[in-house]
Amino acid sequence: MKLQITKEAQAVIEKQRQAGDRLLLDFEDAIGPFTEDAVSCQLYPNFRLLLVPQEFPENQLADYNDLLETQMGTVYMKKTSQMLLDKEVEIAIEPSYQRIQLRSNAGILAANLPLKRIVLKKN
Repeated sequence: MKLQITKEAQAVIEKQRQAGDRLLLDFEDAIGPFTEDAVSCQLYPNFRLLLVPQEFPENQLADYNDLLETQMGTVYMKKTSQMLLDKEVEIAIEPSYQRIQLRSNAGILAANLPLKRIVLKKN
């Protein structure tokens, strides 16, 4: 699978990205350390972009086993998410509302792709 990130989308992501952050294209499927809902009952795929700090334990990212090389470096993704995407996808900015979108030649895969920073919990 090939992932492109437009310059406009890169600018939006870089405003929130901190040095060393990993970028994850996450499908909310109740698998992995960033699950917000125990079960996803949605009728459409729900993707989001996650900014994960460098200090986040590497072993907890084992589910993100597909590495995509992009203009912004490596983007981590679950291999199981590939079945929901086309062979070539793009992260871009929707011009009217300035939302981040995930799209392909087939159409819009996620009309409003959330960008979320993961905060490490202090013990």
